Amino acid sequence: MKQAFPEGYSLGWRDSESELMISTRIAQVKDADSISRVLAASWKSAYRGIVGDDYLNALKENHWVDFLTSELNGDKIFSMVLLENQTIIGASVLGKSENENEIHLISLYLLPEKIGQGLGHTFYNEIEKEIRARGFSKCVLDVLASNTRAIRFYEANGFLDTHRNATVQLGGQDYSYMVFEKDLGAVGNAHYNI
Repeated sequence: MKQAFPEGYSLGWRDSESELMISTRIAQVKDADSISRVLAASWKSAYRGIVGDDYLNALKENHWVDFLTSELNGDKIFSMVLLENQTIIGASVLGKSENENEIHLISLYLLPEKIGQGLGHTFYNEIEKEIRARGFSKCVLDVLASNTRAIRFYEANGFLDTHRNATVQLGGQDYSYMVFEKDLGAVGNAHYNI
């Protein structure tokens, strides 16, 4: 059963059996703590067995707070959040690319206990609507080469491997990542005030 939600929310529905309300909206600076907690919990779950345990165990819940607090006030990134009953359960961060019509999906994560419920695909669809509304015609992202679950997720959402690979260093170790992209078609001129 769908129900209208406050201005600024791009998606909203209520499950009449469980009384869960799911919605998305553009993040605000006040969300930085909650977003950082989601990212940290997600990293610790998604990258266990991929990234070194020492690095993951040292990752603090507030790891991204300073970055988010600083950058969400600027014009280089924006973030969307997925909420369940007004609690943030998923977060994405997107930033400008060197190509003016291209946006970089920096991160897209759900709390580990919310994975496998179809919420990630629904959340990504809302993110893509926002990207298109802002005039971007291409979305690019990086994914660790050994993160097969994420690769399957992005491929299922229309992203293609560009075969441009690189490495990133985390906790003193090098990890290979792949670059994926999705052509969103000609949607107009990108708005630089993201």
